[in-house]
Amino acid sequence: MKILDFENDEYINLITYRNNGSPVSTPVWLSSLDDYLVVTTSLNAGKVKRVRANGKATIYKTNQSGSKKLSEEIDVKASIIEDENEKQKGIKSIQKKYSPMYKLFMRGPDENRAIIKLEEKEE
Repeated sequence: MKILDFENDEYINLITYRNNGSPVSTPVWLSSLDDYLVVTTSLNAGKVKRVRANGKATIYKTNQSGSKKLSEEIDVKASIIEDENEKQKGIKSIQKKYSPMYKLFMRGPDENRAIIKLEEKEE
């Protein structure tokens, strides 16, 4: 599987890794920009800290609760988008894909949101 095979899915499980290597799995919304995926979360979320620490992540298709594995896993490179223009593009892409649900669930100012970029892992 390639990363853009996930772009039309509603949910993926994003697995990030603690410093000790233990995985933490979270079901998330996703959208695509160019040749990568984006997910949004609070700037204070643990996954932001874990992505900043090592950039290692794994994804697979899932249901809303994250309880079903609906595809094979792929390892990806994760990073936090720091560029404000690119961050806004990510927010708008997710907002467009999930509107009107986005307005119900995403509260608070955009400056308190992080956009995580998921890319093909370089071999």
